[in-house]
Amino acid sequence: MFLQRLNCARKRLTRAMASSSLLSSVSTSSPRLSSSVSRVSRVSRVSRFAGLGGNGVRKMATTATSKTKRNLFKHKPKAKPQATATATASPLLGTFKRVLFFGGLAGAAAAGTYVGSTSAEANGAMAPLPNMPMAVSVYDVPLGKRMPDVVPCFIEVSRGSRNKYEWDNSMGFLKLDRVLHSAVFYPHNYGFFPQTLCGDGDPLDVLVMGDLPLVPGSIVDVRPIAYMVMEDEKGMDEKVLAVVDKSPHYSEMMTLRDVPEHVLREIAHFFSTYKALEKKKWAKVGGWKGTQDTKKLIEETHEMYLQKKKEGPIHYTGN
Repeated sequence: MFLQRLNCARKRLTRAMASSSLLSSVSTSSPRLSSSVSRVSRVSRVSRFAGLGGNGVRKMATTATSKTKRNLFKHKPKAKPQATATATASPLLGTFKRVLFFGGLAGAAAAGTYVGSTSAEANGAMAPLPNMPMAVSVYDVPLGKRMPDVVPCFIEVSRGSRNKYEWDNSMGFLKLDRVLHSAVFYPHNYGFFPQTLCGDGDPLDVLVMGDLPLVPGSIVDVRPIAYMVMEDEKGMDEKVLAVVDKSPHYSEMMTLRDVPEHVLREIAHFFSTYKALEKKKWAKVGGWKGTQDTKKLIEETHEMYLQKKKEGPIHYTGN
């Protein structure tokens, strides 16, 4: 019984649409008439998604068609189009209210989706704004005015994890590179400085000391403290040790002398063993350099990044 009523309602709506099409062909010069005809089309499309009953469709089609006929015999001066959001949204909100009354929740959901999308398109929400900044690659994030004292760091691996994530610039996501083959885990949060380039073809790596694990994919302002000399199968691969700049527990840690000796030995031991069970990979660690040398290293790797950037796109090798 319901299907018969629905088919009957659709036939009536089709006849109403045909009638409105004839009216629109003889009155294309009337903006009020064109608005009414478009209202009929809008009600038709929303009703198909809302699944309205025969009474609801007949009510809306009759109301819209009668308004269209009345507008046909009104000879008023043409009104200037208003390019405001209120003028655009008013007829659409009216459609939403009618469908909400006749179609219930299903009609409201369908009408809300249609009205929202139509309003956004009419107001140019999808059009790019002239002053809107374009998306920036993680490798190209600005270092800020306080560099090298405070530098933004992109976090790839949380403290205590064995999963080695790396930023995939072609995909725009963090990607699992490997699970560490040795029975070790990262002693601190791990990431890199944007706009830097080292001898191994990758950005300058950073170990970030903090109270809790940091979320991979986040950018954190850090304060460089020292760096460890290191070399692997791809070339020089220095590791900077830094602290979270906004952490009160590390506000007094400013130089290499403020770092406990055991923390330095623990970091060196981790990097000397974390590739031991991986084929064709090796790592050799050296000594530690102070804060001033670390800031100089950041500036040098930043200059290398700028030089390579002038030559063309930089192809990073991955750790």
